[in-house]
Amino acid sequence: MEDSAELVRRFETFFRDFITDDGSRKYENLISQMELNSNISLNIDYDDLLGFDEELARGLLDSPEHYINLASMAIKHRLRVINEEYANSIEEFHARFKNLEPTNRINLRKIRSSHIGKLIQVSGILTRANKVTPLMVRGVFRCLSCNDAIIPVDQEDNEFTRPLRCPNCDRKGPFKLLLDRSSYIDWQKIRVQEKPEELPAGQLPRFIDGYLLEDIVDKARPGERVTLVGILKAKQISTQQGKLTIFRTYIDINHIEKQEVEIEHLDISTEEEERIKELANDPWIYRKLVRSIAPSIYGLEEIKEALLLLLFSGVSRTRSDGTIRRGQVHILFVGDPGVGKSQLLKSSAEIAPRGIYTSGKGSTAAGLTAAVLRDKDTGNLSLEAGVLVLADRGIACIDEFDKMRSEDRVAIHEAMEQLSISIAKAGIIASLNSRTSILAAANPYYGRYDEYKTVAENIKKLPPTLLSRFDLIFILKDRPNPTNDERMADFILSSEENPPDPPIDRETLKNYIYYAKKNFRPRITPTAVNEIKSFYLETRTAGAEPDTPVPITARYLEAMIRLAEARAKMALHEEVTVEDAQAVIQLMRYSLRQVGIDQETGISDIDAIETGITRSHRRRLDQLAQIIGELIQDRGGEAVSLEEITEAAARFSIREEQVESDIGNLRARGILYEPQRGRYKIVEE
Repeated sequence: MEDSAELVRRFETFFRDFITDDGSRKYENLISQMELNSNISLNIDYDDLLGFDEELARGLLDSPEHYINLASMAIKHRLRVINEEYANSIEEFHARFKNLEPTNRINLRKIRSSHIGKLIQVSGILTRANKVTPLMVRGVFRCLSCNDAIIPVDQEDNEFTRPLRCPNCDRKGPFKLLLDRSSYIDWQKIRVQEKPEELPAGQLPRFIDGYLLEDIVDKARPGERVTLVGILKAKQISTQQGKLTIFRTYIDINHIEKQEVEIEHLDISTEEEERIKELANDPWIYRKLVRSIAPSIYGLEEIKEALLLLLFSGVSRTRSDGTIRRGQVHILFVGDPGVGKSQLLKSSAEIAPRGIYTSGKGSTAAGLTAAVLRDKDTGNLSLEAGVLVLADRGIACIDEFDKMRSEDRVAIHEAMEQLSISIAKAGIIASLNSRTSILAAANPYYGRYDEYKTVAENIKKLPPTLLSRFDLIFILKDRPNPTNDERMADFILSSEENPPDPPIDRETLKNYIYYAKKNFRPRITPTAVNEIKSFYLETRTAGAEPDTPVPITARYLEAMIRLAEARAKMALHEEVTVEDAQAVIQLMRYSLRQVGIDQETGISDIDAIETGITRSHRRRLDQLAQIIGELIQDRGGEAVSLEEITEAAARFSIREEQVESDIGNLRARGILYEPQRGRYKIVEE
């Protein structure tokens, strides 16, 4: 190996003499500004070193630890020439390399033993981050035998090392660690996982742990996409029976960089771009896009159109007061078994440029949102990102949404509206981004959807406050219909022999969505605004009479704007047209007819979603409570039986099954109680 002093000199020459295309001395200037920016690290582009001194660059890849130390020494040498005072005030500077050549950019799934000891570059999602803790780099000890010697011992490889002997009395201790005289640096353990869009079909994501030191700790949060450059190292695995011959790999991180792209980058050629523009000019583009979504599922045209609006999404805008009007579209399916909910979700996750499919319970300990976990190696607490954080700026397709964890049920309210997840547990306080469109599917509580109950009553575990955050809710019912059943059977059976070809293949559709989301932010026109406004006012007017239920709320105005912006993107338009507004109004009507109707009266009542109980149902509850109160009064204050209540309620046309259900409702609301089995009294105020 070449003499170390000579290698340091060559690094110094590179820092001093490297000149960019515009004639500036890039690294000499950066070194001269280190004190101004309070920097102790210099970021070095590997391409620059490769072009200036190829031999030095190759040596860095093969013997990274040695070369990085020498480059760090060279930084201090150059700084002594430029700014001696600052150079002498800092014990150690750090050379940090980025942008390695393609041969050293390794997929997490392809890391092998041959990479140990080499400088590699990996990319992925930061899924877990420990709290920043002090790491001892030099321990100072006092010998208790002679009580005189002060012994410094360098600490390496994260293992605590004591002195072997006292240099003063030559004894083997005992030694006392002097904490206040020892030296420490900041240390943080992180975990990086494969990106979901890079996962092979049916495979679990691979991950690798890494260690950050000093000024690069806390550079990224869980859920953010990062690129790491570091040395792959191995640590022997130990058990209670002893050490194994198996080693665990980790990355000693030299450089970390956040990836700031809005959605995952896709390489679109000039020919593909022309094909996308040609498709957008097709007068039948909307129909073609709809028929390209889940082509193996029969019908459901309105629902497939809604899925497209979610995939394209609206435009997030910052208001004058600093708050954000989200552009992400949220959709919920509620339906009977076997109607294709899961297939629609999986198809959407595969088409989206960035999509994750999971179940309501989540695939990790972090669940859907985030969690604070204890690291089994260090015992420290760490923050782990859940599905909604990992899908940031993409879509999360969540099956079995009604079975989510109770803590997720609370946190997901913030995730859906504020597009963030706040954590304040065990001393860890953080806010993680979850700028994610949610496509969820839930099963009715009783197995099949009951048309005489509200959507909230059908999904008992999802509160109305959560349901109201969905822009569109669709009910998928499996009801016998001879004509429709025959058509579906013909479609399914013919598809076995001749699978339908979608008008736009999956890869082109994914590129089309990516191109539209990246390049278009449609503005809503006054005519489109007036169209949406007219629909809103017309619908509200229907509920203006006294004792008439509210048919729609202002929340749905924003939803329609989002949906209209998404539809404009579908045709690569810069403006939202009247046609876009009319199309989303029709879709909104279709959704509200399914979930925003009081089935007892047939009248629109948005409270079916917003509060989970319609106005007519509230009136019936009040009436039943009054009936029970009068019965109790007639019996001198004694509790009344279910039979008595049912008999009295029948005179007011309240059915027996309604009485039983409403009594449970009144008990849950704290209006009734059951002092004896089967007998009820009113709770006195």
